[in-house]
Amino acid sequence: MGWGGRPGPTVRHRANRGTGTLVIVAARQRISSGSPFEPTIGFSRAVRVGDRVLVSGTAPVLPDGSCPDDVALQARRCFAIIEVALTEAGGTLHDVVRTRMLLTDPTDGAAVGAVHGEIFGDTRPAATMVAVSALLDPRWKVEIEAEAVVSPERLTLALIVDLEPGAVEPFDAYERRVLPLLARHGGRLDRRLRTADGRTEIHLLSFADRAGYDTYLADPDRAAAGRLLDDLDLRRRLLDVTDAT
Repeated sequence: MGWGGRPGPTVRHRANRGTGTLVIVAARQRISSGSPFEPTIGFSRAVRVGDRVLVSGTAPVLPDGSCPDDVALQARRCFAIIEVALTEAGGTLHDVVRTRMLLTDPTDGAAVGAVHGEIFGDTRPAATMVAVSALLDPRWKVEIEAEAVVSPERLTLALIVDLEPGAVEPFDAYERRVLPLLARHGGRLDRRLRTADGRTEIHLLSFADRAGYDTYLADPDRAAAGRLLDDLDLRRRLLDVTDAT
């Protein structure tokens, strides 16, 4: 299926469980720093998928395009840019689990390492420091990349509901009973879409984590509410999908 002329999400079918059919959506978040190379090379400053954030190799470029000459100041500038990207992705420097530092002069290792120690002395991520023959700009003495693991995003679910004629009003009443159950387990209805003919709906639900979703499924009150659907002849499809954006 295509969305807005673009290829649709990759879909992996799952067997139905009871009367429920769910779509699990794993979002990809792209972070831009405004680098002129991003559109031409085709990369992002950082990408978050699930709880993992990958920050691209980051050069010591100041907002005006200049670059400090001192290698320690260059390292600090790299980490400052990385920190901004992590923040936008929902993380912090404390979430970093790996760093890679590329130096054009091995003798700068002590200075760059000292800056790294100031920033990550308590976090102590896995780290690699290597010497390279050159970086893209001759002014750059160091380039740094990082990886982080942050708190998981909310679990997002898409429920596709096909309603037979006359079922819309009873389903509305059913949903009003279910919403308090969602809230009880950290869930919520983020968005509800209905086709023009009123026959199909897509509900975007989210939970703070999978544990909350699991306890919602096991809630005896949910099973009781589910019996409201017995006479509605609903057909619900369950799909696993991966966001393609």
